[in-house]
This record gives sequence, C-alpha cells and structure tokens, in this order.
Amino acid sequence: MPKTSRAEFVTLKKDQTQSCSFQLFEARKIKHQCQVTKDQSSPLEVWQNRLSFNFGQISESDFIFLKNTYSGWSKSQTSVEYNPNKSYQLLDFLPPLIQALNGHRFIPEETVQSTEDSYGGELLSSLQTELKKYLYLNCWGLVYEVLRAAVNSQAQPSIFMAQGSIMLEQIRKNSAQLLTLQEPSEFPIPGVLSNPGDIILISHKSLTGFEYLDHMVIVIDDGIYFEKAGTGEDVPIRIIDQETLLRIWQPGIFRYELRRLHQNAVLPHPKEIFSLDSLEIKSQFLSVDERPLNTTKNTTITWDIESKSLSSISWFYLIDISLSRDSTGKGRLAQELYQPLLTDN
Repeated sequence: MPKTSRAEFVTLKKDQTQSCSFQLFEARKIKHQCQVTKDQSSPLEVWQNRLSFNFGQISESDFIFLKNTYSGWSKSQTSVEYNPNKSYQLLDFLPPLIQALNGHRFIPEETVQSTEDSYGGELLSSLQTELKKYLYLNCWGLVYEVLRAAVNSQAQPSIFMAQGSIMLEQIRKNSAQLLTLQEPSEFPIPGVLSNPGDIILISHKSLTGFEYLDHMVIVIDDGIYFEKAGTGEDVPIRIIDQETLLRIWQPGIFRYELRRLHQNAVLPHPKEIFSLDSLEIKSQFLSVDERPLNTTKNTTITWDIESKSLSSISWFYLIDISLSRDSTGKGRLAQELYQPLLTDN
C-alpha cells in the first residue's frame, strides 16, 4: 500500500451562478430566491448544476420555523444560531453532515496489497498475488450516513462502499413505505407530498427478476433533493430539483419508492452490517473466516447478486471521518479530508 493516496474531497467550482424559478413548498410563506450554480468541469451536463436557496435577513420566528422544518426530522440538527443581521440560506437549516458534504466531489483511490496480507480460501484465487482495494463513497453510502446521524446525533460518519442488495434491505427494514411507483409512471403522484428527511429509493429489476438498487436521495423539500450523483470522481454531492432527478433516472425504466424512517429506526455503524466481520457477509461468504485480517472491520465487498461469482467481488476500505464547524456553526469537513486520506500503517 502506498504511503499516501489521492483520495480526498474537492470543492465544486462556481463557474456560473444565476437565478432560477424553483420555490420551496415548506417555506412558501417566507420570501426566498433560488440560485443555480454550474461547475463546467463535470463531464456530463446533468452533473453540472446544483441548487441553493437564499432567504436574506429573517425574523427569529421564521428562523425557528425553518430550523424545525429542515433539520427537525434529524436528531443531528443545525448548530447555526439566530442573528437578526445575518442573511440566511437553506443550507444553514439542514443537518450538519449535509451542510459539510454539499458542494463537493470525492476522488476515489485504488491501492494494491499483497494477498499474503489479505484472505485465502475461496475469496481469493490461489494464483492471485495482488489484491486491488478501493476507497469509494457512493450515493447510498452517503444517504445511509445522513440517516444514521438522524437517529444518533453522536454518530461519527464513515466513507464506505456497500453491497446494494444489503443496503436496500436495511433501509426498507427501518422505514415505512409511503408509495411505490410501478412502471410506467410519473413522480410524484399528484396529491402525495414528500416531507423533509424522506428517502427515495430508485431501483430496477433484471430480466431474471433480481432487484438492483440504482440510486438513493434524501428529500429536502417537495421536489428538491440531496444526493451524491454517482460513484466516480466527477460526480457532485449537491441539491437538485425533481426534473434533474427524472432526467437521469427515467420513470418507466426505474422504479421509485418513497420512504420515511420509523421513529425507532436502528441504523448501526456500517462496520456492523457491511464489513467482512458482519454476520450478513459471513453468512454469504463463509471463507472470510478462514484467514481473517485485523482489518476485517474496515473492509467491505460488493458482488454480482445474480451470479454470486467470486470473480465479481470488489474490495473496499471503510474509514471514519471527522467533521468540524465553521464560524457560523454550519457543519464542515475537517481540513485533513482535503488531503490524501490513506496513509501507510
């Protein structure tokens, strides 16, 4: 493993900012202005734009209303305090992890390890001498961590990549199904409003009937969502509108579920569910017990759920990260997260 890696967070560029017509349903009685900011370095046009909403100076009663509305669904609430002379944005009222991650992209990293320091048994071929291991953050890993902070304000966030089928089961188990859209369909169904903190699961079924989780977003307001747009280094972490979501994940091809966390949802640390030490992984790949490393809690895998072929396994790091606060009380990424994240042990 190299002494340093290039894995790090990068701030999105602000190449162009202009007004837009979107309005927040929950804040419809409070004057606000939408802005769309473009990062032209993103290779796909659908990844370039992100939204923000400006309130300007507001009354203390409006401040309390916005705080309760946009982070009241989470036990991890904003620490921004009221100041009559301050101009506020929607981001000021969102949970700290969303505040910290919004407006970034994450550069993944691939390292190579000797299999002597890894696993034997069926998981690695006897002819395999090197193991590629990745540090990735994808859409449902990000959503899971925001939801975990929503049920546990002391939760320390992690960066990890998780098997989609296990994530889908975990979210469904801890949430109520509000509506399901069968293909072909439009989203949302007229008359059905989503609430801040709701979860949208986007999936599809293969020709053989296997269900694949494709994407997850968190509802910020009706028709406004927080997401990581994909897995690679070019995709943004951002706030988007319904039209953008539907352009990428077309109803009729993909299936939408709207869900809300149960009041007593249990969302353990990802090490307990997705790592090689988890009972779920061990039940499917018994050979992880044959030659355990002292880093099994910090390693996850993904695989093809249809074939369960051992050759389709990908290996990932699972690491905890730190947050801090800026001078206004908003959550922010610790400075070291803008530097290489993996170091030689």
